[in-house]
Amino acid sequence: MIALTITVNERLLGTAGREDMSVLNAIVNAVGKLGVDSRGAKGRENDFYLELRVGGLTSHDDHSTDEHLDWIVKDLRIGDEILIKVTETEVVDPPRSFKPAMREDSQKKYFEWAKKFYLENREKYENKDS
Repeated sequence: MIALTITVNERLLGTAGREDMSVLNAIVNAVGKLGVDSRGAKGRENDFYLELRVGGLTSHDDHSTDEHLDWIVKDLRIGDEILIKVTETEVVDPPRSFKPAMREDSQKKYFEWAKKFYLENREKYENKDS
């Protein structure tokens, strides 16, 4: 299987992958005031945070058992060195957390909620000049 082996500052954090994956990712997030001309992000107007996330999504025939999986969620600091090695292996670490993927019935409930919110609030948010 395809896997990602993650090392931060020469310390091995683990190898992420599973035979039933259709998405596997390693993402570095930098959120907040990242430069002098930035007004920052909500809740991070004057500072920032850095993090590494390694996870993915399973893909089964019926989709009813698909899951979002997380192997690594790690705070980072300026100067951290991240090595992501793409490998093909049978030896991986188990995910540290998982949650069900949004299924069609969940999407329909979310759509119904969004439609109701829109109908109740469209006068407040729609631009009457356009």
